[in-house]
Amino acid sequence: MRQPNARPDRRLFLWAGAVGLLFYLIFQLIPDVSRVIRDPGAYRYIAETEAEEAAVRFAEESFGGAYEPAGTVHQIRDRLYGYLSKEDLGEAYDERFGAQYPVETWQVELHGDGGSVLYVHVHMKSGEIVAWNEVSGGGRAREFGAASLAARAFAIERGYAERELHLRGLPDDGAVVFDVTGQRIGEARLTLRIRVVQAEDGAVLVNAFKPEFEVPEAYTRYVDRQERISTYLNFGGYMGLSFVLFVIAVVYAALLRGWTSFRRGLLLSGIFLAFYLVNDISMFDGIRASFGEVKNAGQAAVFATAFQVLFTSGIAVAVWFAFVGGDGLWRSMGYNLWMRRGEPGFGADVWQAVKIGYCAAFALLGLQAVIFLVMERGFGIWTSADVTQSPLNFRWVMAFPLLAWCAAISEEAMYRLFGIGLFRRWFRNTAAASVIPTIVWALGHVAYPIYPWPTRLIELTIIGLLFCWLFVRYGFAAALFAHAVFDLVLMATSLIFLGGADRILAGIFYIVHPVGVAWLIHWWDRRRPPKPAVPAAAAALARSE
Repeated sequence: MRQPNARPDRRLFLWAGAVGLLFYLIFQLIPDVSRVIRDPGAYRYIAETEAEEAAVRFAEESFGGAYEPAGTVHQIRDRLYGYLSKEDLGEAYDERFGAQYPVETWQVELHGDGGSVLYVHVHMKSGEIVAWNEVSGGGRAREFGAASLAARAFAIERGYAERELHLRGLPDDGAVVFDVTGQRIGEARLTLRIRVVQAEDGAVLVNAFKPEFEVPEAYTRYVDRQERISTYLNFGGYMGLSFVLFVIAVVYAALLRGWTSFRRGLLLSGIFLAFYLVNDISMFDGIRASFGEVKNAGQAAVFATAFQVLFTSGIAVAVWFAFVGGDGLWRSMGYNLWMRRGEPGFGADVWQAVKIGYCAAFALLGLQAVIFLVMERGFGIWTSADVTQSPLNFRWVMAFPLLAWCAAISEEAMYRLFGIGLFRRWFRNTAAASVIPTIVWALGHVAYPIYPWPTRLIELTIIGLLFCWLFVRYGFAAALFAHAVFDLVLMATSLIFLGGADRILAGIFYIVHPVGVAWLIHWWDRRRPPKPAVPAAAAALARSE
């Protein structure tokens, strides 16, 4: 049984890791740190409880009655965020309009004693109320002419000059819309959406006020087209082909059971499932934020989270079969790329793998930074935002970096251990066998808010092929640690930037803890004698000889 290369070129890995780390620091981390130094309050926000108190005071003073918070989430106007990123107008917008029209807010959902549902947007730094929208409650819509007059008076009362307010011809979703002259950033223009209703006692109430910059129609059409393409590729290319790989993995796990064991990968699949379930529950607020301002956002988020839990459980089963089928494929071809506990040298292999993994991860981080820099300068790529991935929407934000292990375990099992093994068996060529699973894996990332959509496909195809090289050359453990450290650095850095001694220490722990994991495995393996070979696999090997 042939083993992966046991003697990596230490000098090569150390130099590659050092250069990659330097590029990552220069092109990605240091610019982020410098922004924090220039604006120390960039990541300092009022607490959610403070936002809820401000929202309740506003609601009770403006509408009367009693209100109770039903949920607070981090909300982002993603279209405006993306437009500002594309046009490099983020800093200019923050200086001119950030205090009055923030791109990001605390969105507080309030339930009134009369059954009303009110969304209040609170400035994340000042605590000021910047917008609100009652989606369920009393009040009768007024005739458009009377409503527009009342809305204009309200806008003037809020400090807008009458000459700046230009009424649009028709209401939009029951709201009166004004274009505000002279308030623009790039081609995005400020609009006011004001909905006026008449209460049962005859009082006139403004139950919705939403000032926002409307991005150009051409930008909206472009992003819509990009999102349609990425959705098709994600569902059809990634999820569809991944399901096909899962079915084939089940078949090969059964056919090659003499070369492996159905106990293979149970522990790692269990770790994946446990960590990902923590994430599914933790990101409940992010899912809730993605529904926007709807009456039953909480209930919808519960159903979506329950579905995600079931989906995650299905993925864990697929990962397990990928472990079994992948191990069987490689061993049946005469390779042992994933040593099992008890085989001679198992602990030493893990200890070597973590060293390779750190050097490779740093090299790949630098490569990613260079790829993004080249594509930004050469092709004008830009990023938007996704509220489901915001660390501020994780209930247990300290557990957020655990996702790094989930990605490393599942993706290295399905697309490297099983994927390369399957296509190598079919094509008899390792290089050719690496391409298809790598592209499938890369397609799983095109739905991320990075534009244009081919950006991540190109970036991750390059990085994925290097993961393939690591796997084939140095074994599954090296690729696993490299992938985990790569993602841990990125996620732990996000945690550190949130501030606070506890988050900073947790971030540092996440970055270095794979060393402790590998050392414990190495230490434990040295204390226990090697296990005998699995009888079925030994018999199959004997038959092959």
